[in-house]
Amino acid sequence: MILYNKKVTIGLIFFLLCTLLATGAVIFTNIKSKKNTSETFFDKRSFPSTNADMTMDNFHFTQTGKDKIDWEVRAARAKLFKDENKAVLEDVEASFITPQGIKLVLKGDEGIFNTDSHDIYIRKKNNYIKITSSNGYTMQTDSLFWNNKKKMVVTEDAVLIEGPQLRVKGRGFRINALSQQLEVLADVEATIKY
Repeated sequence: MILYNKKVTIGLIFFLLCTLLATGAVIFTNIKSKKNTSETFFDKRSFPSTNADMTMDNFHFTQTGKDKIDWEVRAARAKLFKDENKAVLEDVEASFITPQGIKLVLKGDEGIFNTDSHDIYIRKKNNYIKITSSNGYTMQTDSLFWNNKKKMVVTEDAVLIEGPQLRVKGRGFRINALSQQLEVLADVEATIKY
């Protein structure tokens, strides 16, 4: 009887130890992925308001390349900060054409364009940021980040995606412009329309 209790005790200790290790691994992974995600986003301090090297109306930047993603950024106004490699934009519109020929158009109140990496961050000031695609989908959120190297549009904010046959709400998403894969990251509610 004593031997049986020792086996049960050792088994319970082993089970608890495995549970603690698994919980620790999940927490570490979540913290690490959260850190990596948030590092790619700009924050409010990234929006300098004074000492621009140049200010211009009707800002326009176009990029074409061998990776088959053609895109452009337009803004009603831009403040250029040469030393920081950034342009602070007002009334922003960015459009992308995927290799499959689908056009994505992003509209937002303000943004930051990195003139070196060509990354762009767009956020709302008054209105939701809206993404429309030429294949009939619309998306709304509070902020977006275009990672030019990875060819991805991402956000950590709440999102609403509507299309001809579905409606999806959630928190955070990623769109891979090359593969056209869309991933809603958390709190997903989906409705299929008939």
